Amino acid sequence: MTLVRVLVLVVALGAGWPGLCDAQSGKQVKVAFDFRQSSTQNRDAVDGSGRVIITDRGGARSSGRLGVDSTQRRVQTSTGIFTIVQDGGESTMLVASQIPYSQVTFYRDYLTGAGYIVSGVQFKDVGTSLKVRAAILPGNQVRVRLTPTISWLSADTSGVIEVNEASTELVVPSGRPVVLGGSTTQTHELTRRILGYRASESATETTMALTATIR
Repeated sequence: MTLVRVLVLVVALGAGWPGLCDAQSGKQVKVAFDFRQSSTQNRDAVDGSGRVIITDRGGARSSGRLGVDSTQRRVQTSTGIFTIVQDGGESTMLVASQIPYSQVTFYRDYLTGAGYIVSGVQFKDVGTSLKVRAAILPGNQVRVRLTPTISWLSADTSGVIEVNEASTELVVPSGRPVVLGGSTTQTHELTRRILGYRASESATETTMALTATIR
């Protein structure tokens, strides 16, 4: 089995998530992840300048001044990924088909420690994705469940593993962003790593938000 190479693979299945089989309404849910990063840059500079003035009597005196320059710049950037899920169904959102080799050790050690693979397996390639399940609830709300999925390739075998104990389930109002990894909800470390979430660093603030919108 090779690593999944498509961007979004939609599998409209209600099985595997109890209570969803009878929740299908024919509607769809757009599940989007938005990453917003804002940084503030301050610049304070003091510049000095001067000159020498020659008087008529041969004397000399100096003249100078100080200039203060203060600027502040705020930069905001945003990126996002999304998938469309049938009500009561699921979709697999590929995040990375091949992660940098320097990060492979983290996923190998995680799967080994959780008992998914035997010790000593050496990964050659690792791909990461999220299985997204969504069901429309009364009151214009959506139940969303995120399950990290890791596809791996070694020298003589390969596999795809759903890390169910790292699943995150939450109920969100349709169309309203909910910040993940912050004070509103908490996501599992593995989910944050797959999505590339990083905490605040110095004057840079990064937020990851999920929005589920009924279509």
